[in-house]
Amino acid sequence: MPVRLPGDVAAWAAVDHTTAQLVLGHPDLTKDAAYWPDLAAGRVPDHWELIAVIRGAGMLHAGGDDHRRLRKLVSSAFTRAPIAALEGRIAEITGQLLDDLAAADPSEPVDLRERFAYRLPVRVICEVLGVPDTAVSGLRGAFERLVTPQEDGAEDIRVAQAEIHRSLTALIATKRAAPGDDLTSALIQARDDGDRLSEEELVETLFLILIAGHETTLNLISSAVHALLEHPDMLASVREAARKGSGGGTCPHAHGGSRTEAGADDASADDDLWTALVDETLRFSSPVRHALMRYAVEDVDIAGVRVAKGEPVLASLYAAGRDPGRHTDPDVFDPARPTRRDHLAFGHGAHYCLGARLARLEARIALKALFTRYPDLEAAAAPERLASISVQGVRALPVRLNAGPPRG
Repeated sequence: MPVRLPGDVAAWAAVDHTTAQLVLGHPDLTKDAAYWPDLAAGRVPDHWELIAVIRGAGMLHAGGDDHRRLRKLVSSAFTRAPIAALEGRIAEITGQLLDDLAAADPSEPVDLRERFAYRLPVRVICEVLGVPDTAVSGLRGAFERLVTPQEDGAEDIRVAQAEIHRSLTALIATKRAAPGDDLTSALIQARDDGDRLSEEELVETLFLILIAGHETTLNLISSAVHALLEHPDMLASVREAARKGSGGGTCPHAHGGSRTEAGADDASADDDLWTALVDETLRFSSPVRHALMRYAVEDVDIAGVRVAKGEPVLASLYAAGRDPGRHTDPDVFDPARPTRRDHLAFGHGAHYCLGARLARLEARIALKALFTRYPDLEAAAAPERLASISVQGVRALPVRLNAGPPRG
């Protein structure tokens, strides 16, 4: 369907599952914005509020051979064995964060998004990269200005981009002087020894891993807790499982779904309660609202629509997850649904999210530990939704922990 993006920019949008999947994997659509004539001709200005999420030197904005080259340099760190090896460390960090929550004033609400859902993936991705937590926390405001841009905030975006570039350039210089056994050092070596990365690609790749490595998981965990708090019947099931000390209790009436690309990433049993919650949250509230953007390399027909060469196309991952042609009662949060794994939350095709395994593992560990430690957790106020075209989630998640004694 034709849409108008902020700034009255024309584009096509795929809003059902089948068409969105087709767009995400279509060989005649590229992520390379050089194919967008309106951008090349200056009809889309450099201060457009979405410019930061559609243009850059990293793999997110590359197509063809360039995308394959850039992706290959980091993909090995996110395959099954390295991610599985992180499970114990993720559980340890999760426990530390829950201990920190226990020290909070029990009479006051706690922002679970800030105090837990944000801090877990930040610490994990920074350890993978071998960089200090401040690499993200010090840039958090700049990151959030890029994913939640404000209308007429062009100058703010430029300032954020410059701040991020300066900080990451300095971080790379520090790691170059003192390399370690980590992903950042490996990327620097690829740049310095193999010359397979330009300096700008190195900065952009580090930026992408940092922001994607925490933003998606932050919103996944927050949205899962929010959905449970809004669905008392499912929350009761989770509380019951937690009180019984379930390490992998079954979701009531759970069905085994077909193993989609996302589902195959998780080694848990099909009926595992916590895995089911993650699966359904990804379908029900995709952390990425819209996948921006792809461009037709030539005139192409997509689902009966003629897309002219150079026209931009976006895939609405959130809408695809709520497609009534794909899911019965799609606006109902139901982890027992047989199609819960049939979603596009991590994309599809060549740009399928490298961090999908890590995000799913972190969310599963986080949800299990949170509700085991605080089974009586309850909402303290209605959360405010993020105002963003690219990401989906809540701005804050105020809860009352109602903490009991620590649980083993």
